[in-house]
Amino acid sequence: MTSGDKSIYSLLADAGDEEALLDSRILEEELQGEALLLAAARRAKGEPLAYILGHRHFYKEDYKVTPDVLIPRSDSELLVESALMFTGALDIPTGDVLKIPSGDIGDALSFADFCTGSGCVGISVFNELTRKGIKATGILTDISDGALTVTRENISNLALKDGLSAIKSDILKDDPVLEGLDFITANPPYISDCEMRELDRDISLYEPHLALRADMDGLEFYPQVFSKAYKALREGGMVFAEHGYMQGERVRQICIDAGFVDVMTLKDYGGNDRVTLGRKYAG
Repeated sequence: MTSGDKSIYSLLADAGDEEALLDSRILEEELQGEALLLAAARRAKGEPLAYILGHRHFYKEDYKVTPDVLIPRSDSELLVESALMFTGALDIPTGDVLKIPSGDIGDALSFADFCTGSGCVGISVFNELTRKGIKATGILTDISDGALTVTRENISNLALKDGLSAIKSDILKDDPVLEGLDFITANPPYISDCEMRELDRDISLYEPHLALRADMDGLEFYPQVFSKAYKALREGGMVFAEHGYMQGERVRQICIDAGFVDVMTLKDYGGNDRVTLGRKYAG
């Protein structure tokens, strides 16, 4: 480590950042000179590294991120893997995704990604389907104009072909004209009021509360997610929704109440309840 590295590391360590060494190395790889020192000072105040650098790796792509969107996290890759397992496009399934039955997928499929944020889930699914030679179209929805700007830029820069679009939609109010979809992914806000007060400062001070907070119990969005998904899916289609690690049982019941069958909750690779799925009954 050079003397310059040491000064950056010291700056971050003095701020009590447990990941100071890793962060200093990442900053050193991408920046230099005054830009590096300014970035280190921002990180020492608690600003997330992804916002400072303007991007974050997720699944197989490197996504643009700004304070208008949540920073993509590895837990959400379970959403991607779940949808790919359903379509038969997941190369090496492991863990709970092995429980997901393959769908009756034809020559082409369509899907939606609710509360898309940066678009990382929807774009990752679309690109992997494309790599497997599966023709797909996808609609990514969000309530935030700022988030949709980021989504559209990520679509433009990262989507492997045409077929993705992003539209504004309030999941609690709007009823987008979607029908006959093969599957839907969703990562709505699910942090309760109590949990919001306990979040780490780099999340609570910097990431958008619009994409985090979900009323008193964190379940505000799920009745609408599942009811809208049921209307939009074809018979035999599936919905996959991310949620908090303590919400699995309640989210399953909401999914069942919306009319879905074969409802189950998948654990992430940390062993926590993370994604609940359901199939629209095919009579």
